[in-house]
This record gives sequence, C-alpha cells and structure tokens, in this order.
Amino acid sequence: MDEQSSPLSTGTRVTYTVRSECLRGTVAGRPIFDQYTMAVWVPVQPDGASADVEPRLVRKESIIEVAAER
Repeated sequence: MDEQSSPLSTGTRVTYTVRSECLRGTVAGRPIFDQYTMAVWVPVQPDGASADVEPRLVRKESIIEVAAER
C-alpha cells in the first residue's frame, strides 16, 4: 500500500463493519500489511471510546466509507 495515495491517513473518519454492525471511528495510525493473513489492517479508534483505550485493528476490506476531506 502506497502511504501517499492512501486515503486512510491518521485522523480520517471512517465507517466500518464488525460482524453485522456498522461502527464509526477515526484512523489512529498507518495501515499495516500482515504477510501471514495477506490482509491490510487499519488501527481505528472507535467513536465513544476513552482516549486510553487501544485502537481496534480493522481489516481494510471492512471499511465501507471514508469521510471526504474538507
């Protein structure tokens, strides 16, 4: 994944699915490629989570909407 062409930079607002639930959050770091699962994982801080909670790793394929930058 090319970091400069990726819309998933730190601070980007996203909507993602976990099981059959849609959740929203903010990208908390750079996407990570895992060679064992062959998946790209994105650290996302879920809306409503306290600041001391670790970001959740979300598969890039589970991100269904990326907020447009203003």
